[in-house]
Amino acid sequence: MQIIDLVPDLRPTILAAREMRDRRNSLARFLPYASRFTLSYRLGRRKRLDQTAPVRAFGAPATPIRRPGLLDVRGDLPAITPIVNFNEVDLNNELILAQQLAGQPVDWQPALTSGAANAALTIDNTFELMRGQLLSTGIVSLVAEDGATHSVDFGIPAGQKITAGAVWNPASPAAVIASYVAGHKAYQDAAGDNASIALMSTAARTVLLAAVQTLFPQQPIGLDQMNAYLANQNAPLPVTYDRKLEAANGTKTRVLPVGTVVYLPSDSDPVGRTEMGVTQEAVQQSQRNQPNGAPALSPAEVPGVTIVTLGNDDPVERAVKAAVVGLPVLADTDNIAILSGVVTE
Repeated sequence: MQIIDLVPDLRPTILAAREMRDRRNSLARFLPYASRFTLSYRLGRRKRLDQTAPVRAFGAPATPIRRPGLLDVRGDLPAITPIVNFNEVDLNNELILAQQLAGQPVDWQPALTSGAANAALTIDNTFELMRGQLLSTGIVSLVAEDGATHSVDFGIPAGQKITAGAVWNPASPAAVIASYVAGHKAYQDAAGDNASIALMSTAARTVLLAAVQTLFPQQPIGLDQMNAYLANQNAPLPVTYDRKLEAANGTKTRVLPVGTVVYLPSDSDPVGRTEMGVTQEAVQQSQRNQPNGAPALSPAEVPGVTIVTLGNDDPVERAVKAAVVGLPVLADTDNIAILSGVVTE
């Protein structure tokens, strides 16, 4: 399919798609969106400021993904391009048929709005998956449609990525607390300060709570009592995150692995940003004039998610495509520590 103009003015749709967020994406507070014109990402390491990774490989264009929720990758960094196709049911709905039979121009805006929303949320969810990878491993690694794996490693030092000596067992509460404190010690050694929170699954927090309860069998222990005990141990507050993303084939993937604990400086302050760059789709929209003579995107608005409309006449096809290039980036790799292997599914 080629780019066609289904509606007179794409600008409102593009700007609305850029504001669309999934409210469940709570990792976004640690790595919020930021638009950039720059063509390189500087890795978050104080001692090696010369390292960069290209935003977009200068190879052949990527093949668009045909089903929302899947990924497309160019070079070492992701170019996410979901396409929402309008099927025969969409094309043959009562309103469109009536307009076509009456010889009137078809109003594609309702279908375009729905498709653009679907594509925009697909992109938002994909970035959430990348945030989870970065926070839990220090590496963003994605599999392209052709099966190739593309990764960006932000080089978190090995001393800040530790594995629990054994799976947490409430029957051995001292070992559980020692493991939790050891993860925090790795953060303290790197950051020179205490972590404020430990991001983890509800399953991990449940085991941690059970371990504290085992320490104090004479009284019931709830979350408040556990948090008070951990504070006395100079250990951070547990904060849970359990979101799963469902692929087109029905398989579900946790954004944050169930057995991983991530020590961070704050529950709200960012530890980096999710940079969004410039795509060719955005450049084309900045060069395509709308009915009023103005471009769909001004030069300052080019970075970020861009919506275009696609179509063929033989066979008849219509679709909405969203495109964005981007990556979550740590501001400083000293402000994170990762403890893995604490619980299993």
